Amino acid sequence: MIRIGLVGFGHLGRIHLKVLQDLPAHFSVVGVYDHNKKRQSILYQTDPTIEHFSSYEALLGAVDAIGIIASTPAHFALAAQAITLGKSVFIEKPICTQLSDALQLEKLLLLHPVVLQVGHVERFNPVISTLVPRLNAKAVHYFEAWRTAPFQQRGADVSVVLDLMIHDIDLLLTVFKDTPTQIEVEAKQDQSELPDEVLAKLTFADGRLATLFASRITEQRKRTIDIKVVDTQYWLDLLGHQLRATSASGEQTIISIEAHNALRMQWLDFSRSIVDKIEPKVDVRAGINALRLALEIESLARHHIVI
Repeated sequence: MIRIGLVGFGHLGRIHLKVLQDLPAHFSVVGVYDHNKKRQSILYQTDPTIEHFSSYEALLGAVDAIGIIASTPAHFALAAQAITLGKSVFIEKPICTQLSDALQLEKLLLLHPVVLQVGHVERFNPVISTLVPRLNAKAVHYFEAWRTAPFQQRGADVSVVLDLMIHDIDLLLTVFKDTPTQIEVEAKQDQSELPDEVLAKLTFADGRLATLFASRITEQRKRTIDIKVVDTQYWLDLLGHQLRATSASGEQTIISIEAHNALRMQWLDFSRSIVDKIEPKVDVRAGINALRLALEIESLARHHIVI
């Protein structure tokens, strides 16, 4: 059993804690640390059986692994400290805010070979889990993702690219296994000091195309993807857990989805990686690749903002 602690007890931290508590055969939740004393108090009121550590250092000293659910700007320092002490790390997406920091974590892992998994949870979405095996032997030539949500203050410390679009960037790179040669971006700023809505059109060296749209200033929550291969177009609803295939002749097929909790599957993958000493499905290199493309899109977005 893996002794694990969580750092960061905001909205996501509470969700992760519940999932971990439901996996007693794999994890023993040692405790939680949050520098925000108000959130520590909320945790105590919610579950007084969970130990509240007075410092991150004290928590690290009591665990085998750490789950970093803190704000993105804090990721690098928290992860670097844990890796140096030989603790395996689960780190919420994006891996860091700066590419140089993410690359430094990769170097640290060469000196301290522990597991580092990045929380690109959509990799474990049952729709994605069902589709990916169907794509392995087929050449994908178009990818289009739409991800929208109402504005929430949590997550506003980074742009919508790092907050939402990076999920689909990771999925795009997983499917295309390549990086674009040309990117066109349109962006809008509305509720924060950073891009809140971004449309990115990507062209790859072999002519393949991708369109990514992410907005955190819409009323409707939406997470859909269209993927085209030579003879089939797939439509995915990641929220509604639906998958539809349309053949070249126009025939539509609803593909059944075996439901599961993506967060639970993500944590089980982390556990398996530690126990079996293997790389997780979303390793440090995957986190770096997604961050690199996200930062490129974000840089263009900052220069093409419509207020």
